[in-house]
Amino acid sequence: MIIHDYYYNDANKVLLVEFSIKEDDDKIYRVLELTYSEIEYYSPEIITHEDLMDADENLLKDIIIGYLVENDLPEGLSL
Repeated sequence: MIIHDYYYNDANKVLLVEFSIKEDDDKIYRVLELTYSEIEYYSPEIITHEDLMDADENLLKDIIIGYLVENDLPEGLSL
């Protein structure tokens, strides 16, 4: 998994992550938008707003993997 970009909006408490998986070619990416309550649910560890403001790729990957356990991949988009 490759994290291309991410942004956590602390005002509305939404995380936006753009990523690709191994099966995607170089021109495909996916977008996942999660609310704070969804992030808490899918995260394998207790997470705070501060954690999201300083999130690293490993934390984002863990959240996405947790999301994908119960959901399908977001639709692929062309760059």
